[in-house]
Amino acid sequence: MLSKEKGQSPLRFGAIDAAADLERELAEMQKQLSQLLLQKNRLAQLGLAVSKINHDLRNMLANAQLISDRLTSIPDPTVQRFAPKLIASLDRAINFCTDSLKFGRAEEAAPRRELMRLRPLVEEVGDGLGLGPGLIHDGLISLEIDIDNTLRIDADREHLFRVLSNLVRNAVQVLEGQSQDRGGDGKPGEIVVKGWREGRRVFVEVRDNGPGVPAKARANLFRAFQSSSRKGGTGLGLTIAHELVAAHGGTLQLVSSHEGAAFLITMPDRSAG
Repeated sequence: MLSKEKGQSPLRFGAIDAAADLERELAEMQKQLSQLLLQKNRLAQLGLAVSKINHDLRNMLANAQLISDRLTSIPDPTVQRFAPKLIASLDRAINFCTDSLKFGRAEEAAPRRELMRLRPLVEEVGDGLGLGPGLIHDGLISLEIDIDNTLRIDADREHLFRVLSNLVRNAVQVLEGQSQDRGGDGKPGEIVVKGWREGRRVFVEVRDNGPGVPAKARANLFRAFQSSSRKGGTGLGLTIAHELVAAHGGTLQLVSSHEGAAFLITMPDRSAG
């Protein structure tokens, strides 16, 4: 430690003291900045966690809305009394979810995998979207399932349901938009979900006969709030689906974007290299 010996300039020691004070202030500023960045990252993580939960919750509420709409055709007086209130409550909940979407970042929980039949799960997705066997969504869109009854896939049931629900729902929304653009006079919308196994990998393709994915959307595919080409869309559906498939060690990719769009899921068995 320097001492103020006789003959040494007091200006020199004043400069040393000022430099020491400045160093302490810089260190404090760095500490505060690090804390602010950490807080910002945590808020960002919370933001996307809320966004993703909100997105899938909105889809679940929309499924419940489709089911509740069918209650209006039941002549029972009690049902007729309460059905409109139920539908109104679901409408409010869906609108709330839509308006409260925020952006952030979060990681999904690790998948809890099981070897299960694929076709029943796809049928469940279709039922939830009003695309069950023999049904045509709003009289405009049909779903074809080209999957053998014996085909099994090694995946987390809930994760895969969310992946397929997001992909099929996106196709439905695109086809609905296409029909509106044509004034309802366009060709019927078709969605085909095809599944097959090659060795220790299962492939699932979700294809539609819509207008395809625009170049602008392809450039930011699977990026939240940047990949959607639909007015009011967030792109979260594809982002969530991509993350969930990746958590299984699989891939999700766009394989066609000219004559309709086709997304291909590649899902390896757990023991696959």
